[in-house]
Amino acid sequence: MHLDGLGRAAHYRNMSSEKNRSEGVGADPRALRALAHPVRLDLLYLLQREGPLTATRAAELLDLTPKVCSYHLGLLGKHGIIEETGAGSGRARPWRVAERDINYHHRPDEEPAMTHAQDAFASTMLARDRQVIETFIVQRHQLPNTWRNVATMSSNPLRLTPEQLRELRTELHAVLERYQAISQTPDPNAQPVHAALYAVPALNSGKD
Repeated sequence: MHLDGLGRAAHYRNMSSEKNRSEGVGADPRALRALAHPVRLDLLYLLQREGPLTATRAAELLDLTPKVCSYHLGLLGKHGIIEETGAGSGRARPWRVAERDINYHHRPDEEPAMTHAQDAFASTMLARDRQVIETFIVQRHQLPNTWRNVATMSSNPLRLTPEQLRELRTELHAVLERYQAISQTPDPNAQPVHAALYAVPALNSGKD
């Protein structure tokens, strides 16, 4: 999932159905706000990683109640972010990531609403990334060396033009998408990995 420019576009994709995916559909700020919730973001990531799941199974994996998961899955489905597979009924209905990109663009008549929605989504995504990293730092000693030794965190101060930053962004997204595709192939040695990307202008926070 990307949020580029915090004013240009955000998108996710169902990598398992790439050849059937449409070019993308527009969405209003309400759809982006639907993702600006920790439970709904967790559900989307879970469906991307695990494939189709029912509300009951998602609840087991996220340590939530089926009722809570069913409610939030329904909201994601309302905005076309996920969809039912067509099997089952009630909380036994499997949900999957929609087979398309969803792009969020500014329109002059809704810029304030879109800006607020993007801010809310960015804050939710940042908080989740921070939680994952902090959990890893605290619990990393419980991991076997084969995993602990390949984990990485990198921070690099750069001086770039806007064009160079765009090129960097494109290249890094391409790498991540290649590994998203690899993730769709079952491998008994594979485990969930969180890969987050930030490349933003380094602004003065005004703090000493």
